[in-house]
Amino acid sequence: MRRVKARPPIWRQLAPHIAIGVGAVGLAALMTAALVKYAPAPPKFAPMLADAHEAFVDFTAAAGLRLEALTVEGRKMTRPEDVLAALEVSRGSPILTIDVAEARAALEALPWVKAAQVERQLPNTVHVMIQERTPYALWQQASQYTLVDRDGQPIVTVPEADPALKLIVGPDAPKYAKELFDTLNTVPDMAARVRAAVRVGGRRWNIYLDHYEHGIAIRLPEKDVAAAWERLASLEHDYKILARDLDFIDLRQNDRLIVRLHTDPNAAPEKTPKKKSGPTAVLTHGTGGTT
Repeated sequence: MRRVKARPPIWRQLAPHIAIGVGAVGLAALMTAALVKYAPAPPKFAPMLADAHEAFVDFTAAAGLRLEALTVEGRKMTRPEDVLAALEVSRGSPILTIDVAEARAALEALPWVKAAQVERQLPNTVHVMIQERTPYALWQQASQYTLVDRDGQPIVTVPEADPALKLIVGPDAPKYAKELFDTLNTVPDMAARVRAAVRVGGRRWNIYLDHYEHGIAIRLPEKDVAAAWERLASLEHDYKILARDLDFIDLRQNDRLIVRLHTDPNAAPEKTPKKKSGPTAVLTHGTGGTT
């Protein structure tokens, strides 16, 4: 009966490869330190350094320090091919030649990527961690729609409006949308009814409840939006004003409330102050009277 020769422990099998890898990393550190200490090198040494660098890279690749696996964490909307194109790497590339800082910057230039980290996991893996942007609102410019995040950063254009997202309109609307919606969210029940917000003259907002085309337009003041919104919340609580067939409610004056009724249920609501449709009522603050 033949005796089966026992295999050596796994650590002994890997020991030569580990030693080569550690030696390669150590050599890389020494070369880097030398280049930093004595840089810039005299021009006559440039070819010699280039040859040394190439030989060193070949040595590390032969020792097993080459890319065999790329793992990506946190990717949902970013396409895999865009990640690969940003990294500019391929299987078998010497792993020590991958510039993680440049790779991170290239990834963060992708539209969906808010932040990224790139790590070498020696001997043969690069691990990418991505934090993607979350769509916060839909920015309309003429017939074009663009997803934007809470910071007002445009993400990508989309072919049509998404009813799940609030619509914002105006050249500077993305910059100020977060501030507006944070204020509106202090009254959750009414905030849930906001479908669109239009930036007027780069100074203030008109918001539209329930529907952009057929809902009630709320004209907010330039300053103290929170107080005006709370005022409307009180009117809704006490008088159910938002249940009326109204074209718009103007909250721009502290001492009075201006409302306009729809005269034709099928008529489009007012979108600019110039349009005239239906009777207008002015309610003086504190009296509930009409003037």
